[in-house]
Amino acid sequence: MQNHELRLRNDLAALRFIHLFSWLRITSLGTLMKPHTATSLEAGSRLARSLISRQLVLARRLPEGAGQALVLAAAGVRLLAEHGIHAVSGKSIGRTVGKEWIPSTAWKHDILAHGVLCELFKLGYAVMPEAEIRRRAGILAKLPDGLARSPDGTWLWLEIENARKSGPHMRRLADAIAAVSEAQIEVCGVRPSRCLVAYWNHSQDERGYRVNHRERITKAIAAQARSDIQLTFAECSRKGNAGISNIVFSETTVPADHTSAILNLLNANGWYPDEKSGVCKANYGNCTAYVWQDLDAPGTWSYDAECDEKGSGQAGYSDSISEAKRHAAELIATQQANLFSRLSTIRKNNSF
Repeated sequence: MQNHELRLRNDLAALRFIHLFSWLRITSLGTLMKPHTATSLEAGSRLARSLISRQLVLARRLPEGAGQALVLAAAGVRLLAEHGIHAVSGKSIGRTVGKEWIPSTAWKHDILAHGVLCELFKLGYAVMPEAEIRRRAGILAKLPDGLARSPDGTWLWLEIENARKSGPHMRRLADAIAAVSEAQIEVCGVRPSRCLVAYWNHSQDERGYRVNHRERITKAIAAQARSDIQLTFAECSRKGNAGISNIVFSETTVPADHTSAILNLLNANGWYPDEKSGVCKANYGNCTAYVWQDLDAPGTWSYDAECDEKGSGQAGYSDSISEAKRHAAELIATQQANLFSRLSTIRKNNSF
């Protein structure tokens, strides 16, 4: 490949990344352009200087020594348009007061979201930042801070938690995470089935007290969810005032409080085996939970539940009797939540 062809290809790739994210720091651009090299920062710096000198991008100084934000210049927009990519100039991003450029109030939030998406990109994920989601989805009640498709095709919904949420805000966050985990939300033509929550470690609130984001989010989800939630956390360490030095991903299961309460009552009421079938059952009001060992697969336990003598239609298998009992309690919790939702809809439709 000739040098001018290689430069054009790199220019288009870099400009497209800046367009997708709306703006990028040089460190993030380097990661996206050279995700598997130790010299990505140096490569990003060289490329940024070249793009700036040819007036394809504009460099804006971020507050608090957080580096520079790269946005598209008019020439960069034209170059993308020549190759079939519609974009707009970044001159309208933020505002200028005198000679100082002031970014949006969400710039720290954006840096964290960009950093997590760039790290996922390095791990082989396809990523869609919030700016691109807004272009495609328009105005929705709730949008993620990013989407990422894992190498196995699973779509993740990214939530950035960098402020101390409480009350309705935390409940809305928990509701969104629960809805995503049940694949109830479609955005940009995809239906994410798992949430990734990123946060700064050692965060402090406005009073200077440490905020344990993981604990607060876990408690909120447990209180709101109607079934256990599989969740991924990304704990981010700071580099300077706004950069990311390290990200630790961890998988967890958040047990729903309602399911735990039902399971406790099932256990308190007792599980009674049927002498002929070997099926153990326990009662919870008008609901019955069932667990039994699969004779064709030793060590495997089956579970089911019914309310008002109607089955859940979601019977399944577990590796232990304790897991099977919890899944059966979860089925009851889900059926009760669905019934409550239907009754609420009927009351709403019949109200005057």
